Amino acid sequence: MDTKVAIVTGGNKGIGFEIVKGLCLKYDGVVYLTARNAERGLNAIKKLQELGFKPLFHLLDVTDERSIEEFAAYISKNHSGIDVLVNNAGVLDFDKCVSSYEDSKKLIDTNFMSLLSISKILYPLLKNNSRVINLSSDWGLLSNIRKQVWLDTLVKDDLTVDEILQFVNDFLESAKNGKTSFLTFAGHYGDYKVSKVAMSALTFVQQRQFTEQGKDISVNCVHPGFVMTDMTKGMGDFTPERGASAPLYLALDAPQTLKGTFLWHDCHQVNWDD
Repeated sequence: MDTKVAIVTGGNKGIGFEIVKGLCLKYDGVVYLTARNAERGLNAIKKLQELGFKPLFHLLDVTDERSIEEFAAYISKNHSGIDVLVNNAGVLDFDKCVSSYEDSKKLIDTNFMSLLSISKILYPLLKNNSRVINLSSDWGLLSNIRKQVWLDTLVKDDLTVDEILQFVNDFLESAKNGKTSFLTFAGHYGDYKVSKVAMSALTFVQQRQFTEQGKDISVNCVHPGFVMTDMTKGMGDFTPERGASAPLYLALDAPQTLKGTFLWHDCHQVNWDD
């Protein structure tokens, strides 16, 4: 009998760490904690082992296609595929409400462009009945965007990945043009908002694609709440453990029929485009 496999990106701290812990507690299979830094990843593994859990570690830099390919090769060699994939890795400089083009591009490369690489390299390993969970944000709701052309485009039933890329690149062009253009597009923290809106839109497009292909794979995005982590400088309404509850629901307990949704931190579905 094949061993089931769950993978969490950026699992060495914060919400990702708590998702790994929750999976170790309840998941009937192997749990991989991945991180781009080996020392931090292995330290996280040690903490979990001290709690009696047995996750496995693998190095994974989601912004590096070679790193993703090496991980995919490892999974292919050692397992029959992937059953749960939690795309948790992400960055935000909470001190910069308006970022430069260079900083915005780095953030979007990590938070969104990496998902396209993961889709290309890891998604072929997804088993039927597998689950993909994308960690979005309340800033991933469409209402965070101020440019009407994208408010109209991103809600299309036949939206494409190329159009989402055009949306992201249009924002990056705005970031090149200075603070006024940056704020006009999406307001403060616009680069983070754009990255999460793009993630949300990609979730719905990829779910539609899997369904059209006849694959019983669920892809959902989730707002974990305003969680007290290093990313938020310790500010927030919830602990990381509480923030992990909705992602864990999607990974473990949600019906497989729940597909292509935006889930709130309390596990109710919301309309992302209201």
